[in-house]
Amino acid sequence: MVQSSEAHEHPSSSSPEKPHCIVIGGGFAGTTAAVRLTEAGWRVTLVEAREHLGGRVQSLTDGTTGETIDNGQHLMMGCYDAALGLLQTLGTAPLMRRQKALRVWFAEVLDGVPTTFCLDASLAPGKIGVLLGMMRLHGLSWREKLRLVRFAARLQLNLIKPYGKTAQTLLREEQQSERVITRLWEPIILATLNTSVQTSSATLFVEVMRIAFLGRAEASQMLIAETGLDAVLATAPAWLEERDSTVVKGIVETILVKENQVQIKQICGVRLKTGEILATDVVVSAVPLHTLTKLLSPEDLTIAALPNTERFSPSPIVSVYLWFDKEFIEQDFIALLGTTVQWVFNRRKLCRAETSVVERFPCHLSLTVSAAETFARASAQDIIKHCVEELAAVFPASRSARLLHARVIRETNATPLLTPENEHIRPKAQTPLQGLFLAGDWTNTGLPATIESAARSGEIAALAVINTSTFH
Repeated sequence: MVQSSEAHEHPSSSSPEKPHCIVIGGGFAGTTAAVRLTEAGWRVTLVEAREHLGGRVQSLTDGTTGETIDNGQHLMMGCYDAALGLLQTLGTAPLMRRQKALRVWFAEVLDGVPTTFCLDASLAPGKIGVLLGMMRLHGLSWREKLRLVRFAARLQLNLIKPYGKTAQTLLREEQQSERVITRLWEPIILATLNTSVQTSSATLFVEVMRIAFLGRAEASQMLIAETGLDAVLATAPAWLEERDSTVVKGIVETILVKENQVQIKQICGVRLKTGEILATDVVVSAVPLHTLTKLLSPEDLTIAALPNTERFSPSPIVSVYLWFDKEFIEQDFIALLGTTVQWVFNRRKLCRAETSVVERFPCHLSLTVSAAETFARASAQDIIKHCVEELAAVFPASRSARLLHARVIRETNATPLLTPENEHIRPKAQTPLQGLFLAGDWTNTGLPATIESAARSGEIAALAVINTSTFH
Protein backbone atom coordinates (compact mmCIF):
# COMPACT_ATOMS: atom_id res chain seq x y z
CA MET A 1 0.00 0.00 0.00
CA VAL A 2 1.30 3.48 -0.80
CA GLN A 3 1.50 6.15 1.86
CA SER A 4 0.06 9.65 1.82
CA SER A 5 2.37 12.62 1.72
CA GLU A 6 1.93 14.99 4.68
CA ALA A 7 4.53 17.71 4.13
CA HIS A 8 3.43 20.91 2.37
CA GLU A 9 6.59 21.18 0.29
CA HIS A 10 9.33 18.65 -0.28
CA PRO A 11 12.91 19.70 -1.01
CA SER A 12 14.64 18.32 -4.06
CA SER A 13 16.62 15.91 -1.89
CA SER A 14 16.82 15.00 1.77
CA SER A 15 20.11 13.25 1.01
CA PRO A 16 22.46 15.83 -0.58
CA GLU A 17 24.69 13.11 -1.99
CA LYS A 18 21.79 11.59 -3.91
CA PRO A 19 20.11 13.15 -6.96
CA HIS A 20 16.32 13.20 -6.80
CA CYS A 21 13.70 12.19 -9.35
CA ILE A 22 9.91 12.19 -9.22
CA VAL A 23 8.16 9.37 -11.09
CA ILE A 24 4.48 9.95 -11.87
CA GLY A 25 2.46 6.73 -12.07
CA GLY A 26 3.00 3.41 -10.32
CA GLY A 27 2.22 0.91 -13.06
CA PHE A 28 4.85 -1.42 -14.47
CA ALA A 29 6.51 1.48 -16.31
CA GLY A 30 6.75 3.80 -13.32
CA THR A 31 7.66 1.08 -10.82
CA THR A 32 10.43 -0.20 -13.09
CA ALA A 33 11.82 3.31 -13.56
CA ALA A 34 11.72 3.95 -9.81
CA VAL A 35 13.42 0.66 -8.94
CA ARG A 36 16.17 1.00 -11.56
CA LEU A 37 16.90 4.64 -10.63
CA THR A 38 17.03 3.69 -6.95
CA GLU A 39 19.48 0.90 -7.77
CA ALA A 40 21.62 3.49 -9.57
CA GLY A 41 21.84 5.65 -6.44
CA TRP A 42 18.97 8.06 -6.98
CA ARG A 43 16.37 9.05 -4.41
CA VAL A 44 13.00 8.54 -6.06
CA THR A 45 9.56 9.80 -5.10
CA LEU A 46 7.03 7.61 -6.86
CA VAL A 47 3.62 9.31 -6.95
CA GLU A 48 0.64 7.00 -7.46
CA ALA A 49 -3.03 8.02 -7.37
CA ARG A 50 -4.37 4.65 -6.20
CA GLU A 51 -3.97 2.72 -2.98
CA HIS A 52 -1.84 0.06 -4.65
CA LEU A 53 0.72 0.00 -7.42
CA GLY A 54 -0.15 -1.61 -10.74
CA GLY A 55 -1.55 1.12 -12.98
CA ARG A 56 -3.77 -0.51 -15.60
CA VAL A 57 -2.95 -3.88 -14.01
CA GLN A 58 -5.33 -3.94 -11.06
CA SER A 59 -6.77 -6.70 -8.91
CA LEU A 60 -10.05 -6.63 -7.01
CA THR A 61 -12.10 -8.85 -4.76
CA ASP A 62 -15.35 -10.18 -6.19
CA GLY A 63 -18.02 -9.56 -3.59
CA THR A 64 -20.08 -12.67 -4.33
CA THR A 65 -17.34 -15.29 -4.41
CA GLY A 66 -14.67 -13.56 -2.35
CA GLU A 67 -12.07 -14.38 -5.01
CA THR A 68 -9.36 -12.05 -6.20
CA ILE A 69 -9.66 -11.32 -9.90
CA ASP A 70 -7.76 -9.00 -12.22
CA ASN A 71 -9.21 -6.21 -14.33
CA GLY A 72 -8.20 -8.43 -17.23
CA GLN A 73 -6.47 -11.77 -17.66
CA HIS A 74 -2.79 -10.85 -18.05
CA LEU A 75 -0.17 -13.21 -19.43
CA MET A 76 3.59 -12.86 -19.56
CA MET A 77 6.11 -14.73 -21.69
CA GLY A 78 9.62 -15.99 -21.08
CA CYS A 79 10.96 -13.21 -23.31
CA TYR A 80 9.67 -10.54 -20.91
CA ASP A 81 13.17 -9.68 -19.71
CA ALA A 82 12.36 -6.25 -18.24
CA ALA A 83 9.13 -7.30 -16.50
CA LEU A 84 10.52 -10.57 -15.13
CA GLY A 85 13.74 -8.80 -14.15
CA LEU A 86 11.66 -6.37 -12.08
CA LEU A 87 9.88 -9.26 -10.38
CA GLN A 88 13.21 -10.92 -9.63
CA THR A 89 14.42 -7.70 -8.01
CA LEU A 90 11.24 -7.39 -5.93
CA GLY A 91 11.28 -11.08 -4.96
CA THR A 92 7.86 -11.83 -6.46
CA ALA A 93 8.88 -13.94 -9.47
CA PRO A 94 7.78 -17.17 -7.68
CA LEU A 95 4.17 -15.93 -7.91
CA MET A 96 4.27 -16.61 -11.65
CA ARG A 97 3.49 -20.10 -12.96
CA ARG A 98 5.71 -20.90 -15.97
CA GLN A 99 5.14 -23.46 -18.72
CA LYS A 100 7.96 -25.92 -19.35
CA ALA A 101 7.48 -25.30 -23.06
CA LEU A 102 4.97 -23.42 -25.19
CA ARG A 103 1.73 -25.37 -25.30
CA VAL A 104 -1.43 -23.71 -26.57
CA TRP A 105 -4.76 -25.44 -27.13
CA PHE A 106 -7.25 -24.29 -29.77
CA ALA A 107 -10.95 -25.09 -30.05
CA GLU A 108 -13.43 -24.51 -32.86
CA VAL A 109 -16.60 -25.86 -34.38
CA LEU A 110 -16.16 -27.42 -37.83
CA ASP A 111 -19.24 -28.59 -39.70
CA GLY A 112 -21.17 -28.48 -36.46
CA VAL A 113 -18.63 -30.66 -34.60
CA PRO A 114 -16.52 -29.20 -31.75
CA THR A 115 -12.81 -29.85 -32.35
CA THR A 116 -9.69 -29.20 -30.29
CA PHE A 117 -6.03 -29.27 -31.31
CA CYS A 118 -2.75 -28.17 -29.81
CA LEU A 119 0.35 -26.20 -30.75
CA ASP A 120 2.91 -28.14 -28.73
CA ALA A 121 6.49 -26.85 -28.77
CA SER A 122 7.82 -29.40 -26.25
CA LEU A 123 9.30 -31.76 -28.87
CA ALA A 124 12.51 -29.72 -29.06
CA PRO A 125 13.95 -26.67 -27.28
CA GLY A 126 13.42 -23.08 -28.40
CA LYS A 127 12.56 -22.06 -31.94
CA ILE A 128 12.95 -25.61 -33.29
CA GLY A 129 10.23 -26.80 -30.95
CA VAL A 130 7.95 -23.91 -31.99
CA LEU A 131 8.48 -24.72 -35.68
CA LEU A 132 7.81 -28.42 -35.10
CA GLY A 133 4.66 -27.48 -33.20
CA MET A 134 3.48 -25.37 -36.13
CA MET A 135 4.25 -28.17 -38.56
CA ARG A 136 2.04 -30.53 -36.55
CA LEU A 137 -0.94 -28.15 -36.38
CA HIS A 138 -4.25 -29.82 -37.14
CA GLY A 139 -6.20 -28.84 -40.24
CA LEU A 140 -3.38 -27.38 -42.36
CA SER A 141 -2.10 -28.76 -45.66
CA TRP A 142 1.55 -29.62 -46.19
CA ARG A 143 1.82 -26.67 -48.54
CA GLU A 144 0.57 -24.32 -45.83
CA LYS A 145 2.97 -25.84 -43.32
CA LEU A 146 5.95 -25.45 -45.65
CA ARG A 147 5.05 -21.82 -46.17
CA LEU A 148 4.96 -21.41 -42.40
CA VAL A 149 8.53 -22.71 -42.19
CA ARG A 150 9.60 -20.50 -45.09
CA PHE A 151 8.10 -17.46 -43.37
CA ALA A 152 9.91 -18.32 -40.12
CA ALA A 153 13.22 -18.75 -41.97
CA ARG A 154 12.80 -15.38 -43.68
CA LEU A 155 12.12 -13.80 -40.30
CA GLN A 156 15.29 -15.32 -38.88
CA LEU A 157 17.35 -14.08 -41.83
CA ASN A 158 15.88 -10.54 -41.63
CA LEU A 159 14.49 -10.83 -45.14
CA ILE A 160 11.06 -9.50 -44.13
CA LYS A 161 10.17 -5.88 -45.00
CA PRO A 162 7.34 -4.96 -42.61
CA TYR A 163 7.67 -1.18 -42.46
CA GLY A 164 4.49 0.78 -43.13
CA LYS A 165 2.40 -2.36 -43.63
CA THR A 166 -0.38 -4.01 -41.69
CA ALA A 167 0.13 -7.55 -40.44
CA GLN A 168 -2.50 -8.77 -42.89
CA THR A 169 -0.70 -7.20 -45.86
CA LEU A 170 2.60 -8.72 -44.79
CA LEU A 171 1.16 -12.19 -44.19
CA ARG A 172 -0.49 -12.23 -47.61
CA GLU A 173 2.79 -11.12 -49.21
CA GLU A 174 4.45 -14.03 -47.40
CA GLN A 175 1.90 -16.43 -48.95
CA GLN A 176 0.18 -17.28 -45.70
CA SER A 177 -3.25 -18.65 -46.55
CA GLU A 178 -6.42 -17.17 -45.09
CA ARG A 179 -6.86 -20.40 -43.12
CA VAL A 180 -3.39 -20.05 -41.54
CA ILE A 181 -4.01 -16.37 -40.80
CA THR A 182 -7.33 -17.17 -39.12
CA ARG A 183 -6.20 -20.27 -37.22
CA LEU A 184 -2.73 -19.19 -36.13
CA TRP A 185 -1.67 -15.61 -36.75
CA GLU A 186 -4.88 -13.83 -35.80
CA PRO A 187 -5.03 -15.31 -32.25
CA ILE A 188 -1.37 -14.39 -31.72
CA ILE A 189 -1.88 -10.83 -33.00
CA LEU A 190 -5.02 -10.26 -30.94
CA ALA A 191 -3.32 -11.57 -27.79
CA THR A 192 -0.07 -9.63 -28.18
CA LEU A 193 -1.10 -6.46 -30.03
CA ASN A 194 -4.76 -6.09 -28.94
CA THR A 195 -5.47 -5.14 -32.54
CA SER A 196 -7.06 -6.89 -35.48
CA VAL A 197 -4.84 -8.43 -38.13
CA GLN A 198 -6.27 -5.91 -40.61
CA THR A 199 -5.02 -2.84 -38.69
CA SER A 200 -2.06 -4.02 -36.59
CA SER A 201 1.48 -2.89 -37.31
CA ALA A 202 3.47 -5.50 -39.24
CA THR A 203 6.66 -4.09 -37.69
CA LEU A 204 5.44 -4.90 -34.18
CA PHE A 205 4.10 -8.31 -35.25
CA VAL A 206 7.51 -9.22 -36.73
CA GLU A 207 9.25 -8.12 -33.53
CA VAL A 208 6.93 -10.31 -31.45
CA MET A 209 7.69 -13.30 -33.68
CA ARG A 210 11.44 -12.79 -33.53
CA ILE A 211 11.64 -12.27 -29.79
CA ALA A 212 8.87 -14.50 -28.44
CA PHE A 213 8.54 -17.40 -30.84
CA LEU A 214 11.88 -17.53 -32.62
CA GLY A 215 14.06 -16.43 -29.72
CA ARG A 216 15.98 -18.29 -27.05
CA ALA A 217 14.76 -21.56 -25.55
CA GLU A 218 12.55 -20.16 -22.78
CA ALA A 219 11.27 -17.13 -24.73
CA SER A 220 7.95 -18.63 -25.83
CA GLN A 221 6.97 -20.07 -22.45
CA MET A 222 3.75 -18.61 -21.04
CA LEU A 223 3.61 -17.31 -17.46
CA ILE A 224 0.52 -16.47 -15.43
CA ALA A 225 0.17 -15.16 -11.89
CA GLU A 226 -1.25 -17.65 -9.39
CA THR A 227 -2.59 -14.68 -7.40
CA GLY A 228 -3.95 -11.29 -8.38
CA LEU A 229 -1.36 -9.83 -10.74
CA ASP A 230 -0.88 -6.59 -8.80
CA ALA A 231 0.54 -8.76 -5.99
CA VAL A 232 3.76 -9.00 -8.00
CA LEU A 233 4.34 -5.28 -7.35
CA ALA A 234 3.16 -5.33 -3.74
CA THR A 235 6.68 -5.46 -2.30
CA ALA A 236 7.86 -2.41 -4.26
CA PRO A 237 6.95 0.27 -1.66
CA ALA A 238 8.92 -1.50 1.09
CA TRP A 239 11.80 -2.22 -1.30
CA LEU A 240 12.01 1.46 -2.23
CA GLU A 241 11.65 2.68 1.37
CA GLU A 242 14.58 0.51 2.46
CA ARG A 243 16.76 2.32 -0.08
CA ASP A 244 15.87 5.96 0.68
CA SER A 245 13.13 6.23 -1.95
CA THR A 246 9.43 6.51 -1.25
CA VAL A 247 5.96 5.91 -2.67
CA VAL A 248 3.48 8.76 -2.15
CA LYS A 249 -0.28 8.48 -2.65
CA GLY A 250 -1.48 11.52 -4.52
CA ILE A 251 -2.79 12.92 -7.78
CA VAL A 252 -0.43 15.12 -9.77
CA GLU A 253 -2.28 18.22 -10.94
CA THR A 254 0.55 20.08 -12.70
CA ILE A 255 4.13 19.50 -13.75
CA LEU A 256 5.91 22.71 -12.74
CA VAL A 257 8.23 24.37 -15.25
CA LYS A 258 10.44 27.45 -14.93
CA GLU A 259 13.05 29.30 -16.99
CA ASN A 260 16.63 28.78 -15.86
CA GLN A 261 19.50 31.25 -15.95
CA VAL A 262 19.96 30.89 -19.70
CA GLN A 263 16.24 31.23 -20.32
CA ILE A 264 15.67 27.58 -21.12
CA LYS A 265 12.52 25.97 -19.80
CA GLN A 266 13.17 23.19 -17.32
CA ILE A 267 11.28 21.07 -14.81
CA CYS A 268 11.18 22.35 -11.23
CA GLY A 269 8.69 19.98 -9.59
CA VAL A 270 5.07 18.88 -9.47
CA ARG A 271 1.98 20.18 -7.71
CA LEU A 272 -0.43 17.64 -6.26
CA LYS A 273 -4.19 18.09 -6.28
CA THR A 274 -4.00 18.82 -2.53
CA GLY A 275 -1.77 21.82 -3.23
CA GLU A 276 1.41 20.14 -2.03
CA ILE A 277 4.51 20.87 -4.08
CA LEU A 278 7.18 18.24 -4.62
CA ALA A 279 10.34 19.94 -5.83
CA THR A 280 12.76 18.33 -8.28
CA ASP A 281 14.43 19.09 -11.58
CA VAL A 282 13.88 15.59 -13.03
CA VAL A 283 10.48 14.01 -13.67
CA VAL A 284 9.67 10.69 -15.31
CA SER A 285 6.07 10.67 -16.50
CA ALA A 286 4.80 7.09 -16.57
CA VAL A 287 1.14 7.86 -17.23
CA PRO A 288 -0.84 7.53 -20.48
CA LEU A 289 -0.43 10.24 -23.09
CA HIS A 290 -3.93 11.67 -22.58
CA THR A 291 -3.21 12.06 -18.86
CA LEU A 292 0.19 13.66 -19.40
CA THR A 293 -1.18 16.29 -21.76
CA LYS A 294 -3.39 17.59 -18.91
CA LEU A 295 -0.38 18.13 -16.64
CA LEU A 296 1.48 20.61 -18.88
CA SER A 297 0.56 24.04 -20.18
CA PRO A 298 -0.01 24.41 -23.94
CA GLU A 299 3.35 26.16 -24.27
CA ASP A 300 5.18 23.39 -22.38
CA LEU A 301 3.37 20.73 -24.40
CA THR A 302 4.74 22.34 -27.55
CA ILE A 303 8.27 22.36 -26.15
CA ALA A 304 7.97 18.71 -25.05
CA ALA A 305 6.96 17.81 -28.64
CA LEU A 306 4.42 15.22 -27.55
CA PRO A 307 2.36 13.54 -30.27
CA ASN A 308 -1.29 14.45 -30.69
CA THR A 309 -3.51 12.28 -28.52
CA GLU A 310 -5.87 11.81 -31.48
CA ARG A 311 -3.15 9.77 -33.18
CA PHE A 312 -3.28 7.19 -30.35
CA SER A 313 -6.87 6.08 -29.89
CA PRO A 314 -7.49 3.36 -27.27
CA SER A 315 -8.20 -0.30 -28.01
CA PRO A 316 -10.60 -1.87 -25.46
CA ILE A 317 -10.47 -5.31 -23.86
CA VAL A 318 -13.49 -7.02 -22.33
CA SER A 319 -12.95 -9.65 -19.65
CA VAL A 320 -15.78 -11.89 -18.48
CA TYR A 321 -15.50 -13.96 -15.31
CA LEU A 322 -17.92 -16.90 -15.09
CA TRP A 323 -18.52 -19.27 -12.18
CA PHE A 324 -20.33 -22.60 -12.87
CA ASP A 325 -21.44 -25.45 -10.63
CA LYS A 326 -19.18 -27.96 -12.39
CA GLU A 327 -16.04 -28.04 -14.51
CA PHE A 328 -16.21 -28.80 -18.23
CA ILE A 329 -12.82 -27.65 -19.59
CA GLU A 330 -9.74 -29.81 -19.14
CA GLN A 331 -7.12 -27.33 -20.38
CA ASP A 332 -5.42 -24.56 -18.37
CA PHE A 333 -6.24 -22.11 -21.13
CA ILE A 334 -7.49 -22.43 -24.66
CA ALA A 335 -7.90 -20.19 -27.72
CA LEU A 336 -11.28 -20.19 -29.45
CA LEU A 337 -11.51 -19.84 -33.23
CA GLY A 338 -14.47 -18.42 -35.12
CA THR A 339 -16.04 -16.90 -32.00
CA THR A 340 -16.19 -13.49 -30.37
CA VAL A 341 -14.47 -14.89 -27.28
CA GLN A 342 -10.80 -15.39 -28.13
CA TRP A 343 -9.32 -16.96 -24.99
CA VAL A 344 -10.68 -18.97 -22.08
CA PHE A 345 -8.58 -19.33 -18.92
CA ASN A 346 -9.40 -22.06 -16.40
CA ARG A 347 -8.65 -20.27 -13.15
CA ARG A 348 -9.28 -23.40 -11.08
CA LYS A 349 -6.20 -24.91 -12.72
CA LEU A 350 -4.12 -21.71 -12.92
CA CYS A 351 -4.80 -19.77 -9.73
CA ARG A 352 -4.87 -20.34 -6.02
CA ALA A 353 -8.27 -20.43 -4.28
CA GLU A 354 -9.62 -21.27 -0.84
CA THR A 355 -11.07 -24.78 -0.54
CA SER A 356 -14.39 -23.41 0.67
CA VAL A 357 -14.63 -21.17 -2.41
CA VAL A 358 -13.87 -24.07 -4.77
CA GLU A 359 -16.55 -26.17 -3.08
CA ARG A 360 -19.15 -23.44 -3.61
CA PHE A 361 -17.97 -22.47 -7.10
CA PRO A 362 -16.30 -25.55 -8.65
CA CYS A 363 -15.64 -23.95 -12.05
CA HIS A 364 -14.16 -20.49 -12.55
CA LEU A 365 -13.37 -19.24 -16.06
CA SER A 366 -11.94 -15.99 -17.35
CA LEU A 367 -12.86 -15.09 -20.95
CA THR A 368 -11.05 -12.45 -22.99
CA VAL A 369 -12.13 -10.40 -26.00
CA SER A 370 -9.37 -8.14 -27.36
CA ALA A 371 -9.85 -5.27 -29.81
CA ALA A 372 -13.39 -5.21 -28.42
CA GLU A 373 -14.57 -1.80 -29.59
CA THR A 374 -18.06 -3.02 -30.56
CA PHE A 375 -18.44 -5.76 -27.95
CA ALA A 376 -17.55 -3.34 -25.11
CA ARG A 377 -20.64 -1.25 -25.88
CA ALA A 378 -23.08 -4.11 -25.23
CA SER A 379 -24.86 -4.46 -21.90
CA ALA A 380 -23.34 -6.74 -19.28
CA GLN A 381 -26.36 -9.04 -19.54
CA ASP A 382 -25.96 -9.39 -23.32
CA ILE A 383 -22.21 -9.94 -23.01
CA ILE A 384 -22.69 -12.74 -20.48
CA LYS A 385 -25.45 -14.37 -22.53
CA HIS A 386 -23.32 -14.27 -25.68
CA CYS A 387 -20.30 -15.78 -23.90
CA VAL A 388 -22.33 -18.61 -22.35
CA GLU A 389 -23.82 -19.43 -25.76
CA GLU A 390 -20.39 -19.57 -27.39
CA LEU A 391 -19.09 -21.85 -24.64
CA ALA A 392 -22.07 -24.15 -25.18
CA ALA A 393 -21.27 -24.40 -28.89
CA VAL A 394 -17.57 -25.18 -28.39
CA PHE A 395 -17.86 -27.20 -25.14
CA PRO A 396 -21.13 -29.22 -25.21
CA ALA A 397 -20.55 -30.36 -21.60
CA SER A 398 -21.13 -26.77 -20.48
CA ARG A 399 -24.81 -27.07 -21.44
CA SER A 400 -25.51 -29.10 -18.30
CA ALA A 401 -23.51 -26.73 -16.10
CA ARG A 402 -25.38 -24.05 -14.16
CA LEU A 403 -24.05 -20.49 -14.20
CA LEU A 404 -23.76 -19.37 -10.57
CA HIS A 405 -22.24 -15.94 -10.96
CA ALA A 406 -20.80 -13.68 -13.64
CA ARG A 407 -18.88 -10.44 -13.82
CA VAL A 408 -17.99 -8.24 -16.80
CA ILE A 409 -15.00 -5.91 -16.76
CA ARG A 410 -14.55 -3.42 -19.58
CA GLU A 411 -11.14 -1.79 -19.97
CA THR A 412 -11.99 0.87 -22.53
CA ASN A 413 -8.44 2.29 -22.43
CA ALA A 414 -6.67 -1.06 -22.18
CA THR A 415 -3.91 -0.25 -24.67
CA PRO A 416 -3.17 2.37 -27.32
CA LEU A 417 -4.09 1.25 -30.82
CA LEU A 418 -0.73 0.92 -32.59
CA THR A 419 -0.93 0.86 -36.38
CA PRO A 420 1.44 1.51 -39.32
CA GLU A 421 0.17 5.11 -39.26
CA ASN A 422 1.25 5.93 -35.70
CA GLU A 423 3.81 3.34 -34.62
CA HIS A 424 6.70 5.44 -35.95
CA ILE A 425 5.69 8.58 -34.01
CA ARG A 426 5.90 6.99 -30.56
CA PRO A 427 8.16 9.37 -28.59
CA LYS A 428 11.56 8.60 -27.11
CA ALA A 429 12.22 8.68 -23.37
CA GLN A 430 14.00 12.04 -23.32
CA THR A 431 11.90 15.03 -24.33
CA PRO A 432 13.10 18.47 -25.51
CA LEU A 433 11.67 19.90 -22.27
CA GLN A 434 14.67 19.85 -19.95
CA GLY A 435 14.22 17.37 -17.10
CA LEU A 436 11.10 15.65 -18.47
CA PHE A 437 11.39 11.98 -19.40
CA LEU A 438 8.71 9.59 -20.63
CA ALA A 439 7.84 5.98 -19.82
CA GLY A 440 4.82 3.90 -20.73
CA ASP A 441 3.77 1.21 -23.18
CA TRP A 442 2.86 3.95 -25.70
CA THR A 443 6.43 5.25 -25.95
CA ASN A 444 9.07 4.09 -28.42
CA THR A 445 9.98 0.68 -27.01
CA GLY A 446 9.85 -1.24 -30.30
CA LEU A 447 7.24 -3.54 -28.76
CA PRO A 448 3.44 -3.73 -28.71
CA ALA A 449 1.65 -2.12 -25.77
CA THR A 450 2.21 -4.97 -23.31
CA ILE A 451 3.43 -5.34 -19.73
CA GLU A 452 6.90 -5.96 -21.15
CA SER A 453 6.72 -2.78 -23.22
CA ALA A 454 5.78 -0.83 -20.08
CA ALA A 455 8.61 -2.35 -18.03
CA ARG A 456 11.11 -1.87 -20.84
CA SER A 457 10.07 1.78 -21.14
CA GLY A 458 10.81 2.21 -17.43
CA GLU A 459 14.30 0.83 -17.93
CA ILE A 460 14.86 3.04 -20.98
CA ALA A 461 13.66 6.14 -19.11
CA ALA A 462 15.83 5.37 -16.07
CA LEU A 463 18.89 4.94 -18.29
CA ALA A 464 18.13 8.21 -20.12
CA VAL A 465 17.86 10.03 -16.79
CA ILE A 466 21.16 8.59 -15.58
CA ASN A 467 23.02 9.28 -18.83
CA THR A 468 21.89 12.92 -19.06
CA SER A 469 22.37 13.74 -15.38
CA THR A 470 25.29 15.80 -14.07
CA PHE A 471 25.37 13.47 -11.07
CA HIS A 472 26.58 10.33 -12.85
